[in-house]
Amino acid sequence: MAGKSLRLCVFVMCAIQTNSGFNIDVQFPVIKEGKTKGSLFGFSVALHKQTEKTKKNFLLVGAPQEKAQPQLSKFNINETGAVYYCPITIEQDDCRRMDLISPPQSAEMVEGMWLGVTVASQRTGGHVLACGHRYVKKLLGAEEQQRMVGKCYVRGNDLTYDPTDYWQSDTYELCDFNYDQNLEGMCNMGISGGMTENDVYFGSPGSFVWQGTVHMKERDPNFDFAGDANEISFGKLGEDRLNIYIGYSVLEDIKLLDRSKYTVVTGAPRDNFKGSVILAEKQGLLLNPVMTIPGEQLGSYFGGCLAVTDLNNDDWNDLIVGAPFYFDRNKEEGGAVYVFMNENGSFREKASLLLKGKKGSGFGFAVAAVGDVNQDGFQDLAVGAPFQDSGKVFIWMGSKNGITTEPSQVIEGKSLGPSGFQTFGYSLSGGLDMDGNDYPDILVGSMDDRIALLRARPVIHLSQKFTVEPKIVSPNQCVNSCIKVKVCFSYNLSAGNTAFKKDITVKYTVDADPNRRGARVRFLDNKQSTFTGLLSFSAPACQELELSVNTPVRDKLQPIVFTLNVSLNEQKAAAPQTLQSLDAFPVLSGQQILTNKTEINFHKECGVDNMCSSNLQLKAKFADENYFPFPSQTIEFNSSIKKLVMMVDVTNMPDGGRQEAEDAHQAMLSITIPPSLKYSGVRTLTGLDIECSADETVICDLGNPFKSNQKVTSLIIIFETSGVTLYTKKIESQLQLSTISEQKDLDPVPVTLDVKNTVLTTFSLEKQMIDTTFSGSVTGESAMSSTSDVGSPLEFVFRVSVGEPLGDLGTLVIDFEWPYEVANGKWLLYLTEIVIKGASESRCVPPGNIYIYIYIGFISTLFNIKKNVHYNLFISNNCGFFRRASRREMYEAKSQKAEIKIQPSETERLTEEF
Repeated sequence: MAGKSLRLCVFVMCAIQTNSGFNIDVQFPVIKEGKTKGSLFGFSVALHKQTEKTKKNFLLVGAPQEKAQPQLSKFNINETGAVYYCPITIEQDDCRRMDLISPPQSAEMVEGMWLGVTVASQRTGGHVLACGHRYVKKLLGAEEQQRMVGKCYVRGNDLTYDPTDYWQSDTYELCDFNYDQNLEGMCNMGISGGMTENDVYFGSPGSFVWQGTVHMKERDPNFDFAGDANEISFGKLGEDRLNIYIGYSVLEDIKLLDRSKYTVVTGAPRDNFKGSVILAEKQGLLLNPVMTIPGEQLGSYFGGCLAVTDLNNDDWNDLIVGAPFYFDRNKEEGGAVYVFMNENGSFREKASLLLKGKKGSGFGFAVAAVGDVNQDGFQDLAVGAPFQDSGKVFIWMGSKNGITTEPSQVIEGKSLGPSGFQTFGYSLSGGLDMDGNDYPDILVGSMDDRIALLRARPVIHLSQKFTVEPKIVSPNQCVNSCIKVKVCFSYNLSAGNTAFKKDITVKYTVDADPNRRGARVRFLDNKQSTFTGLLSFSAPACQELELSVNTPVRDKLQPIVFTLNVSLNEQKAAAPQTLQSLDAFPVLSGQQILTNKTEINFHKECGVDNMCSSNLQLKAKFADENYFPFPSQTIEFNSSIKKLVMMVDVTNMPDGGRQEAEDAHQAMLSITIPPSLKYSGVRTLTGLDIECSADETVICDLGNPFKSNQKVTSLIIIFETSGVTLYTKKIESQLQLSTISEQKDLDPVPVTLDVKNTVLTTFSLEKQMIDTTFSGSVTGESAMSSTSDVGSPLEFVFRVSVGEPLGDLGTLVIDFEWPYEVANGKWLLYLTEIVIKGASESRCVPPGNIYIYIYIGFISTLFNIKKNVHYNLFISNNCGFFRRASRREMYEAKSQKAEIKIQPSETERLTEEF
């Protein structure tokens, strides 16, 4: 199997050229079927042009396991293999068999000779070649010996035999069958082969104990008789070269090592178990190896398939080598093709590019030069991967840099015909135009007893002219049609055929103002910003479209962009009754620019260049609700302050460092809302109508445009202070001006207001005893045992409240003082009890449940006071008695007072004295 594939590869390659395979048609393949199931029809393929007698194009197909012709049955011959030639029609069963095998002589065996293992054409006007590498010669005698030497046949351009043509009548059995396998008794000549203008060459991998060799017949074109041909080969190279399979693949071409001399290239896929490719030149009757390129991986079969072509159009043929059994277990890769770029008549041992296939795909089983498929001046390359799914053929495009790592087109066998293919891509041939449209086609074989001719579609170079007028539009004067779009098209073929004048239909889409949420213009025909049309033509043609402006226009600064996208409008055709001409199915060049763009502008008062350069500047500060700015931007805040304002001034004026202040289009002001404030509204003191919206940021539209020399003073942004707490130390905001006009110095402007908090409290005396008298007997201090001994009770009730929460930042302290003795040192008022009613956590010094505890004053501390909660402090005192009680006197508490303090301040008084 491996040998077959390699051989196949060899002939299939004629001239490998890279270009875009994007134009290989798969809708109308020409499919041919073999006569006998299992004949391996499609094992080898070649394209052939007949110019003698009548001009015809044929597909040459090898079927190496085809049954023998009926006239050979009397010789007890059942299977010989065959070569078929197929016309370019839609019929699948109209291939005819070439008459090649004559009735065998007693010393030859054609049974199982595998005729058709190799087929090749001398190209336009030339001969054809067919080989069977298992042809046997017999050594008759006491003990019959069989030598599998192989045999090839040459036929004329019209595929018939002309005995007067020495190319045909010559004998192509070049191995000496009188010797055994140590020499050439098992040479297997014809497993690969081909023809040039003067040479017929064959691969013979079995010669010299499978060293292998290449046999050539060189014919002098100036003579035409049987004896004018020279037989040339490698000969025996040495004992260390056994079992390497030289000749498994072979080709011959110029511009490899010399621009004018032919070089023989042959694969030896078992060389050093890695494979190699040998480049040789003729020296007399010998082929002299000049250069050997070694393979890289054991068992990869490097050299099993070959092709040469000028991939980068440098007038040197490059070398393509298949290694179908290459593998990389870690990367799940299988099969490889090595591309060696020619460097002025020399090749490096390391490939310029390595192409790899999928695991188990057989990628590289066949490679072929398929000509300049899209006629762009660079040759194209085809690679078969017959075991990837149903089989695939990959097309690579040539360029001045060679080929890329990715193919331009991948053709799957299952997509062709009503039932698809299996092992599609097992053999390949290309480089000739089979349907007369000046584009070379590709012939693909399989092990499925079927072949497919894939024809190249014409490639069109489409010329476009895309204009929009006028270039400057005044939006206020463009209510109806004022903008005209004109698209013009013409085409020519990449093949250069000026007589090609088929109608083509172009689908074009004009998109106005793309990538905008709301387009500023619309087409009159459909009231949309996008228009799609079809235009059929064979000669240059144009189409005009009209548009109007969607008013009002917000963005007048940015240009209106128009894009044109073009494609060919292709419709799927019904199954044709005759061979479908592909002239009706052209494709656009892969190098075609399919998108065009132009733009127009709105009229702007921005100088002769119509470009606006603005000079927006702003100033901002916080103020109270009467618009008085806070001194040093610091506020003495308390809960009675419900609103703050930010006063903003914006100007667009020239200054000393900037000579121009042109219109600022789409001028916007954004203001971040501080977390402690809530946006309430906006107003201006100058009467301008400025709209603002707010979410997390206040965004104000200053005008479109914000004119040159314009200014907005005292733009008032109003905030509510509902989020200001005792925790608030700063109120910070950031202001940002923006415009789509040209201005690079629009940096954010921070505004900060420092906050100092003041707590509003109330402190009132709700219950008091006025004009209190006391009397009774005088009792010594040591004789008193209860508060009733002291005297009549006095009770004072105070109410304390705060207007806002203190949280955990502050402590409310109430400090009481009272007259506890008179001038002569006698006791007056004893503090006997403190009662606090309220929701706060409290602590008193001394404790509230004291009895007859003499202290000059006490402090009551209220923690975590909540907003609008009242607290009653009941202070109970007992009146003390003097030594003499003969008269009653009224004493006034002259020093009774209360202070409320909020920590951390220890000195600030929040209430008045009582």
